[in-house]
Amino acid sequence: MKKNSQIAIIGAGAPSCVLALHLEKKKYDITIFEKSKNIGGAWGVDKSGSKYSNIIYPLSKNEHKIFKKAYVYLKGVGIEFKKNIEKSLFSKKIVKASSCNFSNFYNIVEKKIKIKKNCNVTSVTEKEERIIINNKFYFDHVIFPTYVDINKFEINKKNLKKNIHLPYEKINKSLHVRALVSNIYKSNLTYNKLTIGPMDRCQVIKKNKSTFQINGRILLDWKKKSKEEIKKKIIQTNIFQKLLKINFFIYESCIRNSKNIKILKKRLGKSKRIHYLETYTLLEFIEKNIFKKKLLKLLK
Repeated sequence: MKKNSQIAIIGAGAPSCVLALHLEKKKYDITIFEKSKNIGGAWGVDKSGSKYSNIIYPLSKNEHKIFKKAYVYLKGVGIEFKKNIEKSLFSKKIVKASSCNFSNFYNIVEKKIKIKKNCNVTSVTEKEERIIINNKFYFDHVIFPTYVDINKFEINKKNLKKNIHLPYEKINKSLHVRALVSNIYKSNLTYNKLTIGPMDRCQVIKKNKSTFQINGRILLDWKKKSKEEIKKKIIQTNIFQKLLKINFFIYESCIRNSKNIKILKKRLGKSKRIHYLETYTLLEFIEKNIFKKKLLKLLK
């Protein structure tokens, strides 16, 4: 791929932002399209810190092998790791992990990368030499990750005119909670059935001597209950002295299963400018596309 090629990345989740900085350093012209007003996706932050349980932890044998290297790399791009927690619930396991602060990283991304916020991608058309997004923006290549809800592309060339439909299982809306509490009772902090009250994928972060932050995903059985019911259930866990503040967040993602991915990859074989990247885990994504340079090989 020639230098200064224009590349569009659809969705501004953490993997996309990591990739954008990586490609920017290689002197490529990067633009990220984000349909919401904030970047970060499932790794989002606000003025009070992480909105979700931002845990980076190796799950597979391969991820354990590359974790130290990935840890150094992520710190190098501005992600902060703080050892202010003891345990977390992550992917149906109890793990020891640092809490991750993405705030500085996103500030760097905002300064270095062109980001079109509140810009939903509704059409992607591949011509002979260029890709057109929303019948307005022109690029040499388009990249999209697993959780972005793109369901079709159009190829419109002299020798091929075709709509490529990209399957997905469903659009999922998960409910998350962030609670600021005082004085965690560690003796009461148990992970019964890998849950804490109405929460799984949960993390307890020490903010200072007497204040703690609990980030958790609300269990499916509780997702449709009222916020007051959820709040009451969290208090009933009796793992802290007082609830100081509580916030709720909804994260929307596109769920693709292995069958969807297989079909998707086969159909995209007709295109040389549209590239799908798996982002099931951040560590796996970094290994394939940063360390092994899988994407750069595709773009040559």
